Amino acid sequence: MKIANVEAKYLLVSVKTPVTEQPKLRGALLVSVETDTGIRGIGIAREHDRYCRAVRGELEHTLIPFIIGMDPLSPEYIWHEAAWDLSRGDYRIPSGAVSRAISAVDQALWDIRGQHYGQPVYRLLGGSHAQEVDVYTTFGLETYTPEEEAEAARRLLAQGHTAFKIVGAAENRGTSVDRDAARVKALRNIVGDGVKIMIDGGAELDLYHAKLLARQIEPFDVAFFDEPIHAKDPLALKELRRAYPRVPVAARGFGGSIRSNRDLIVQGAVDVVGSNVLDGGGYTHSIKIAHMAEMYQLPLVTGGGWHLQNVHLIAAVNNGWMTEFTVLTALVCETIFVDPIKPANGKLRLSEKPGLGLELNEDAVLEAVKRGRAAEYENA
Repeated sequence: MKIANVEAKYLLVSVKTPVTEQPKLRGALLVSVETDTGIRGIGIAREHDRYCRAVRGELEHTLIPFIIGMDPLSPEYIWHEAAWDLSRGDYRIPSGAVSRAISAVDQALWDIRGQHYGQPVYRLLGGSHAQEVDVYTTFGLETYTPEEEAEAARRLLAQGHTAFKIVGAAENRGTSVDRDAARVKALRNIVGDGVKIMIDGGAELDLYHAKLLARQIEPFDVAFFDEPIHAKDPLALKELRRAYPRVPVAARGFGGSIRSNRDLIVQGAVDVVGSNVLDGGGYTHSIKIAHMAEMYQLPLVTGGGWHLQNVHLIAAVNNGWMTEFTVLTALVCETIFVDPIKPANGKLRLSEKPGLGLELNEDAVLEAVKRGRAAEYENA
């Protein structure tokens, strides 16, 4: 079996923000890898528009010509050969757009591998969980008013969601934290004591203001403070943990490499290790980070949305704790895939379908591609 064709399509999907019904466009890069036997694997690059274009450039001009003709059942070999070829030995390069390009292809290769062997990806990776994985729902948007955010939380609570994350506003470039602290307090009052709460700092706070926010949210029993520190600085994260041990810290290494994650873990900078197969090197790279975290008795969560891809990583490993279910990204998934799995009662149950178990809604993809092309033309 050989890789016969690879395509990278920029999608722009129209969704409606829950509660407000405000229309919103979300970008994604869809990567399809086809074999000479007719198997097609699917990969996704992260949704930020400017990154999608950069990733597509890396794919079309460098990575795709390099992997055509290779054996798709050897993702480890392809990952390292591609990373070396794209970086020419420069350790600084396999990050950013390059990492996302490799990650998208790697997802597709594991999808092909699963289809070839007739097994779901999570089983090929290890299959530690009995098909069900806990999810946390990222719903709190910095664009919501307090009333809108409260209503969004109530609706999800009624639907059976059991863990909630707020996207931090990090106002005034992260120097104003009172609003985010008030949002955490309000959420705890709505959901009660038996529900997990997280807040995402988006790696936008310096140490001083991260401490201010940690101090204010400490009474509300947060499950973890996600990506609190600018540049994911291990020393600053370690100090935040020392100062506020009752506020667990979650983060993943800068650039997603195993070495940057190693530094976070070894230096005692995190309570929870984060990952995302979309920009952390796909499954081939992310599974190594998961096992490294297990060596230090640290749980693994995924962040950055795209639960349909990331749930396979969490389900594969013994220390897999939760996968993130982001409400807006979930709406994209429901648009471009046919009947994707959905959480119920705080859990996501994986299917028995081989590979990633995903089927594209071809009409919706075609519409999203047209919208993406129009947007690129307008911005040219």
